[in-house]
Amino acid sequence: MDATTPGPGPAPSPSPARRSLRRAGVILAVWVVAAGGALLVAQALDSPVGEGARDAAQPAVPGQIDDPTAGTTDGLVEGLPPLSLILDRPLPPAIAALPPIRQVAALRARAQRTATARAHVELGSVLQTLGDEVGATAAYRTALRIGGDDPAAEAGLALIEGTRSGDGPARAAARLADLVAARPRDQLLVFNQGWLEIYRRRGDSARAAWERTVELGPATRLGRVATALIASLAPPGSGRNP
Repeated sequence: MDATTPGPGPAPSPSPARRSLRRAGVILAVWVVAAGGALLVAQALDSPVGEGARDAAQPAVPGQIDDPTAGTTDGLVEGLPPLSLILDRPLPPAIAALPPIRQVAALRARAQRTATARAHVELGSVLQTLGDEVGATAAYRTALRIGGDDPAAEAGLALIEGTRSGDGPARAAARLADLVAARPRDQLLVFNQGWLEIYRRRGDSARAAWERTVELGPATRLGRVATALIASLAPPGSGRNP
């Protein structure tokens, strides 16, 4: 290279959009273990943070979201998995090890056999994860008929509302805010409040909810996931994007 040939110079820094998408990729990675009702890696959440390569805090992204044109649809971020209720404890190991479609069949049989609100909430969560909002709605409503004002079922229905067009996400956020106000120490409600905010592209609001989640129990399943998700967010005040 002669003196007039420009050198390579410093590598260009990633664009804000691509940095946001990398963070969204980390959110996707954590969803893979967090939503584990329909995925084989759900048990990763039940190892202490820092133990093993499959731990929820490891940002090993199985499928990067690298489309720089990704935006929002009906108020929700595109490119993320279906918006679904994240549970505070794993499915029974024998069910979690099944392929997704067989998980649904096993959970439906279990819900019919036990007739508990929790079993129907678990079924609703897996159906929601798979994008079956009609089936998930029925499961959550059955849970409410059995268990009264079951907060997990209420949160699941709110998240389904969050996928509706128009002001659905805003209505869902208001509903979750009401649920949290009524039960401020319910970690599942607080965590899923933050989860919705990520899909609404409100990183600072998500951070606040997940910091509260950690305060309510850092060593719990949701406390560990919240810790991992907080680490994936942009610094506070740097913008609304996750």
